[in-house]
Amino acid sequence: MTVVGCKKHTYDFTYSPNNPKIGQTVTFTNISDAGENWVWKFGDGNQSTLKNPTHIYSNVGTYVVEMMVDSNKSRKIQHVLEVVDSLPSIYLYSESVPQYTLMTMKVALYNPKKSKVSCLWEVDESIFTLVQGDYTSDSIVGYYTDYGRTTDVTLTVTVGSKTTVDERTITLTDNPAPSLLMLTLTGDMWRQRIYEGMYEYAKHHRGAEQLIEAANDSTAELNGVIYDIHNMPVLQDKNVLALQVDAINRKLYVILDDGLYVANANGEALTQIWDEPCGTLLVDAERNSLFWSDLDGVWAMQLVTHPQNIISETQLSRIQSVNTVPAVCRMTIID
Repeated sequence: MTVVGCKKHTYDFTYSPNNPKIGQTVTFTNISDAGENWVWKFGDGNQSTLKNPTHIYSNVGTYVVEMMVDSNKSRKIQHVLEVVDSLPSIYLYSESVPQYTLMTMKVALYNPKKSKVSCLWEVDESIFTLVQGDYTSDSIVGYYTDYGRTTDVTLTVTVGSKTTVDERTITLTDNPAPSLLMLTLTGDMWRQRIYEGMYEYAKHHRGAEQLIEAANDSTAELNGVIYDIHNMPVLQDKNVLALQVDAINRKLYVILDDGLYVANANGEALTQIWDEPCGTLLVDAERNSLFWSDLDGVWAMQLVTHPQNIISETQLSRIQSVNTVPAVCRMTIID
């Protein structure tokens, strides 16, 4: 007598992720060990005949997912799947941010129904400078002005009638940069780091005065030629308080009694840039910047490159207050 055994087949499937969100792709894996065709019903009116299909749900809810093998009702497998809401959240490239570095914070949001969305950002405005957007935008760009601490960012988002809140903690780190050193008439030393398009807040600095080499010079050298304010015809009979050279653009900058002027290297065609009495000036060719001081503090602008020394409206608009340290008499830049 011969006994023939019949192998019992297994029909089943799994899915991933276990708790998918709205808009997230769900992968269904057929782990059946037999069968040649399949019919899937995803519980939301959609179907598939693939062996291992994927599906995206657009609404929150509980769905009964069914797989039928070889059109055999006895080989029908069902699992219950829970789709949760895709909550709005804060998207950051990194949660560790150097000071004075532009960063973008934006809303990560899935809104398939095109519902009305409103946002509200809460940051520590005493250390955050907003550059782009506003605190009701879906994204903001700005930078932090402190380091060695953490700070919180809170985002409140309303999508349709539902409001959610997300909060992140950002670690602020140091960001070394070249520094503008300043000495005042009262002997106080100040330091201010220079970043691309921005300056840190000026801070008191303990350092040697001999580091401050930029002076109110009476002579300057350009391409082997010594310019002496006492021998330049355009400066005769004028009280020159300071002189600096921009060797790259072949310009001379001078402070007279009534403000700041620029001239070609030959000393001709003085053009006034600033009409307030100034204390000192500094040409920083590496950063294409000119710094000078008056009673209100230190100012900066891009170096003049126009051959006739005509100061354009664009150049004038780039004059900016670097700090409000008063009575600066000498300054220099160190790395």
